[in-house]
Amino acid sequence: MSLGSVVKMSLSFMIAAFGAGDKPLLLFNTQPITPATINQPSRHFRVGEPVHYALINPKGFKSDYIRVQVIKKEEKTAHWGYSIYWAKDYKIDSTKDNYVNYVVINRPGYYFMQIYGFNDFDRVIARNDFWVVDQ
Repeated sequence: MSLGSVVKMSLSFMIAAFGAGDKPLLLFNTQPITPATINQPSRHFRVGEPVHYALINPKGFKSDYIRVQVIKKEEKTAHWGYSIYWAKDYKIDSTKDNYVNYVVINRPGYYFMQIYGFNDFDRVIARNDFWVVDQ
């Protein structure tokens, strides 16, 4: 069974559980996202461990490219400043309604990931946050 078909089946469960409707979802996992792991999301990771993510976009993508950004909230500033920790552009298959990949974070802290379509950099497709802790 392909991830796409599992995503469609799991999406019905997630819509009911999270009330997402037709809005995009950004899920994280400590393991590669497969049919067996897609319903076991996590938001806590260890330094150097892959942060596997899946963007599920029920309405599909309007562009063949997306920009994935990981933003770190800095604790050393008075009001928790932000810095772009990592960013990368990816060519995607716009005929699918999902994108799956991973990133490795080597510094502990509080992060959030946001994903944009190349058709509109002023509006995120999806955003979610996670923690990375020392081992």
